[in-house]
Amino acid sequence: MKTLAVFGISLAAFALSAAPAMAADAHGNHEAYAWVVAGDTAIAPDGSTIFVKGRGTLEAGPRGSAAGGGTFSINGTTGTWKATSVEGFVSYGTSLLGSGLPGPPATGGMAKLRVSLSNGQDGVLTIFCVIGSPPPSVGEGIHLILGSGASGEYTDEGRGFTIFIAI
Repeated sequence: MKTLAVFGISLAAFALSAAPAMAADAHGNHEAYAWVVAGDTAIAPDGSTIFVKGRGTLEAGPRGSAAGGGTFSINGTTGTWKATSVEGFVSYGTSLLGSGLPGPPATGGMAKLRVSLSNGQDGVLTIFCVIGSPPPSVGEGIHLILGSGASGEYTDEGRGFTIFIAI
């Protein structure tokens, strides 16, 4: 009987500890966020670089939406970009008071935004903010896949700052 009680308590503890992670996935989170890419660089395998700045909003969830945009520079050629839709958002949690980061509702996470660039290219901009509890392999930054071969796959984070704010 004692073994059964310990098993039940362990099972309940596991379920409760897994619940926040499950609730934060792309289908369980339907919250709205402001996003900011305060100036971030990403690098393609061939050494090409892109510098991105922008801000906007997104609504997470399967029927989510995105708005906003900013400026970009690819190897010195500049232009503008806009977010056209959201493909997903995963929350990593919020900052803690006293951590030196903006207090809640500053949120870490990963957003995938479909984007359109003024040079005629379209792609997916992934924004990573490492506030909260991100996976160990994730770094602060952006990835941009433009679909034009390796020179359009900016997947090596350079430097910069990104953030999501719950609204």
